[in-house]
Amino acid sequence: MGFKCGIVGLPNVGKSTLFNMMTNLQVPAENFPFCTIKPNIGIIPVIDQRLKEISSFLLSKKIIYTNINFFDIAGLVKGASTGSGLGNSFLENIKQCNAILHMVRCFNNDNITHIYHNIDPERDIDIINMELLLSDLSVCEKYLIKTRIINRKLENVKKGINLINFCICNLKAGIPLREVILSKSDHFFLEDFKLLTLKPMMYILNADIHKDSKVMVTKILSKFKDKNVTILPLIIKNNIPINSQSINFLQKKTYDLDNISNINFYDIIREGYKLLKLITFFTAGPKETRAWTLKQGATIKKASGLIHTDFEKGFIRAQVISYHDFIDFKGNMRHIKLAGKMRIEGKKYIVQDGDIVNFLFNV
Repeated sequence: MGFKCGIVGLPNVGKSTLFNMMTNLQVPAENFPFCTIKPNIGIIPVIDQRLKEISSFLLSKKIIYTNINFFDIAGLVKGASTGSGLGNSFLENIKQCNAILHMVRCFNNDNITHIYHNIDPERDIDIINMELLLSDLSVCEKYLIKTRIINRKLENVKKGINLINFCICNLKAGIPLREVILSKSDHFFLEDFKLLTLKPMMYILNADIHKDSKVMVTKILSKFKDKNVTILPLIIKNNIPINSQSINFLQKKTYDLDNISNINFYDIIREGYKLLKLITFFTAGPKETRAWTLKQGATIKKASGLIHTDFEKGFIRAQVISYHDFIDFKGNMRHIKLAGKMRIEGKKYIVQDGDIVNFLFNV
């Protein structure tokens, strides 16, 4: 599976420009609010260099990458949760996404208007976050109104009401639900609500090389220093379109905030995978080498269902080789087997990032 990332922010902060450069599309990016009305959708391949290396040893005829869907969502404004600026339809678009890229303008440019007439990244962040929070609050309060006509003595209804009241208390205190400790059963119950503040969020700071931009970035980093928040400052105009380069998922990258130009589009995908707790496993052979995206902690049986439902129904076992072992032995299957590096795993095995898998099944 790929994942859906919604790019949100105020009007004129660079969302469509980022979208165009990441997807190689040319959607309008004009200097006026609400240039984007319907969300633009771009599907880009994740060019994982491990695929090329695996394929080179097996002489695969085809390489198939996994994909990411990016949604360029129209600019939100204060009052979006009550319909301002076509806000209700824009918020609905965010609900369809797995993660939110919150884009923030951190540069001065007199030729690019700002909807609130001056550049203040902290204020802009607070406006967007408040609208997402108010939207969730409205959803939760509507649920409580609906439950008034249901038998509140039923145990599952009582649990649901208690959980929603807990969410409302946090939302009224200005706490997004992603920062609240919730159990697996809580998350399962809240899935259908598609609450916006429960979605993982990454901040993209649209910066430039000037000193005032660096001051703005530093302030945002300071604002979130005590929170577990992903923040990527980058200079959009300096970046190469993302689908022209390979992404090295094995690289342990440290971000040099003194040189923002070192941070690029590939880091958005790398951090996006961490944010959504995704891993990649591979199927490989002479016909094709292919990448598959999976949630961390998923079993090998669950992974087989991504390839075909019959694989999951008739799963017997799987042959698994780690990417590192495969490369160390230069793809020589005989040597890999002799060294005991090909493992036979049952249905409860938890797939690891970089596993190369051959599924055995019977339908």
